[in-house]
Amino acid sequence: MLKSVAELAKLAKKVNRKKMAVVFAHDAHVIESVGKAAAKGFVEPILIGDEQIINELVTEYKLKKPYSIINELDPSKASLIAMNLVNENKCDILMKGLIDTKIILKEVVNSETGIKKKNLLSHVGVVSLPTYDKVLFATDGAMNISPDYKQKIEILEAAVDLAKSLGYKLPKVGLVSAVEKVNPKIESTVDAKKIVEYYQDKEIDFMVDGPFAVDNLVSFESVRQKNIQSTVAGDCDILVFPNLDGGNIFYKTCMFLANGKSAGIILGAKVPIVLTSRADTAESKLNSIILSVVNADGLSDSSN
Repeated sequence: MLKSVAELAKLAKKVNRKKMAVVFAHDAHVIESVGKAAAKGFVEPILIGDEQIINELVTEYKLKKPYSIINELDPSKASLIAMNLVNENKCDILMKGLIDTKIILKEVVNSETGIKKKNLLSHVGVVSLPTYDKVLFATDGAMNISPDYKQKIEILEAAVDLAKSLGYKLPKVGLVSAVEKVNPKIESTVDAKKIVEYYQDKEIDFMVDGPFAVDNLVSFESVRQKNIQSTVAGDCDILVFPNLDGGNIFYKTCMFLANGKSAGIILGAKVPIVLTSRADTAESKLNSIILSVVNADGLSDSSN
């Protein structure tokens, strides 16, 4: 069990350096975070984009070999180069640089040249807070707008796979709503019931329960007051939110109002995808790269 996002670096030190393709790497914030990850021996960057600008930034941020640069100014072609690197097993991680998210994701899901592996791509944020004694996995606050209960099962299982790649043996999954009882007028509670029932007759290596309000999942005091009986309540690892609104609000509230630390990646492709925004701090970008390094190692192990 991880106590903080900072502990991801300890896990990354135990695995081999990963090759990471960065699409449109000609951005100071990107090179800064990539440079720090490379300096720690976590990644070998393949920097795709404007070679002249990249070289200037490499010098400014003192990025040392090993790294390589591929000059390509067209965003679609740069994205396709990255897809080919993945499909040819020449890189382990994909990172979005100074490029429109829609452009790179269009290439990711391309039926002929893309790298989509699962039916659904989903985002998982890993958050640590100064007021809580372990990290929380939050999904999905960036990709799927209003998933149905079957899609939530895919989102849930992707997050479980991520947790297991980080060493969790039996992660606890909580299905988030506004209340802890099924209410036919609140769709998220109905979905939660369907998901719990779906797993009832299956052998699984995680625990899942819901619906729960967030306090029921992170506070034993709340559990005692409401007399909730559940192995997940009060000690949840993975929070599965009902929609993008809920997941995104939780994630950003943790960052901007609760002094939280975070890392986040996109799952469901052949390799983990680091898809940070310009609003993310350099520290958050670095944490996301480190998370992808550990996850990529777990994916490699599971495919052997």
